[in-house]
Amino acid sequence: MEPPYEVIDRYLNPGEIFFGENYYRVRTLLGSCVSIVLWHPLLRYGGMCHYLLPHPTDIKLEKTYKYGIDAFQFFLSEIRKRNTRPSEYSAKIFGGSNMFINEEREIFRNDSTSLIGTRNAEFAKNILSENQIKIISEDIGGNQSRKVYFSVWDGEVWVEKK
Repeated sequence: MEPPYEVIDRYLNPGEIFFGENYYRVRTLLGSCVSIVLWHPLLRYGGMCHYLLPHPTDIKLEKTYKYGIDAFQFFLSEIRKRNTRPSEYSAKIFGGSNMFINEEREIFRNDSTSLIGTRNAEFAKNILSENQIKIISEDIGGNQSRKVYFSVWDGEVWVEKK
């Protein structure tokens, strides 16, 4: 599908989120963080989040989207605003690298942060399943960073691994 006449580019830093219409292109850079990309194929709405951890580990003092649970709640509120249902959207998941594991699968650090990428990706799969959102594509795991580009007008996502 051809891009719209005017495309607005949006870059997501860690902890940021986007949901909008079909004239946006959204991009981000991921390591152990995960991006969930949601897209409505008929209405061509879509969203992307960039979360760092599945759940808060301490008391939250501010509204933030650095936690997957908060980012997904934002998605649900946007879905409701548009009078659509979660099951009408498709999902793609990216990131979740275990940045502290080398090519021989040796863990550089022996603590709970070494596999945070795996936990982030598992959270995404579980929350999407719980909300009846079909995952149509994923590029998760490994130990490389990823640049992710999402064009909302056609739902396509490109990934560049580093």
